[in-house]
Amino acid sequence: MTQKCSIVWVLAVVSLVGSVAPPASAEGLPAISGTLTALVGELTSPQYFLRHPHRDPRPYIEPSFALSTLYRASRHIAGGNLDEAARLAKEVDCEVVRFVDKETKTNYVLLREDLDTLAEPRGWGSYLYNPAGQVPALVEAPHPIDDSNSAKVATMVFQRGAKGLLLAGAQRDKADVPDLVDSVFHQVHVAWAEALGRAAVWQIHGFTIEKHPFPPEAKAILSTGGGEVIDEIVTLNKRLQHRGIDSYAFNRLKPEDELNIRVNQQNPGKLFASLGATKNEQGRHLRSTGGTFVHVELETSVRRDEKQREVAAEAIAEAMRESALQRNVAEDETPTERVSQAEAATPRA
Repeated sequence: MTQKCSIVWVLAVVSLVGSVAPPASAEGLPAISGTLTALVGELTSPQYFLRHPHRDPRPYIEPSFALSTLYRASRHIAGGNLDEAARLAKEVDCEVVRFVDKETKTNYVLLREDLDTLAEPRGWGSYLYNPAGQVPALVEAPHPIDDSNSAKVATMVFQRGAKGLLLAGAQRDKADVPDLVDSVFHQVHVAWAEALGRAAVWQIHGFTIEKHPFPPEAKAILSTGGGEVIDEIVTLNKRLQHRGIDSYAFNRLKPEDELNIRVNQQNPGKLFASLGATKNEQGRHLRSTGGTFVHVELETSVRRDEKQREVAAEAIAEAMRESALQRNVAEDETPTERVSQAEAATPRA
């Protein structure tokens, strides 16, 4: 059976009078509507998402044959050339779809597998883009089921101005996308980060305190993956602490270093190495290109409680917006998003 993948595009354009105007360059694309929360729930349901092998016999399909095509399609999404993006997506049985959020009157673009042409999902994930987003940042949920409710937190952060939301398509025992370069998740990450220029990526995870030798009050562990304490870590740590969420940060500084004390009190930064994201491929990519990567681990009690999820999401979103302002990206404007005339023929690491 021919394997195909669908790209659903979500365009965000809010008119001055509050009505939703379909994007001129995407008039031929299929359109759906609903709430963003419900859409993300559907994209992380068994309909699109592969569960643990013990509960779900459907296999993860290794996507090497489609990576270059979907990388190029993702660049076209960021560049606004949705017709070409849809054409490329269709080559690997994916689709590009417009999604209108009925609550916010926002238009998005969604890339996802096309279940009208596939007998079952392949575990490649789903990707939402907001052309009207004002913050040059991506929000990623690589373990939406393993790290329960992490996709809900990521969605709330995304709604507060970010350009893209990346959702994995399989549980980690089938495809652990933070460890994979040859995944659709990573290729969309690279394509959109490149299009945004000096992008920041905020990746949402989860942990259970009983499994780690951390201070018992720890509710959030932050990291860049490289062991540094950057401004974004300091800012988010402060935002979380002010909201009553005890936060710490993995780093390789000496315990008495002023920055370590600032984010960890008297605890050494290496104490949190088990959640340091040192092998995370998206983090490695951002550090190699001069971008910013913030790995956020939220404890189960935070992710389980609806109010606490909202509190954490608002803290992350504030830090995300502050980061963009501080870096003064592209002279206070959203970076120009262009598709290179020479499209890459191979997947990007």
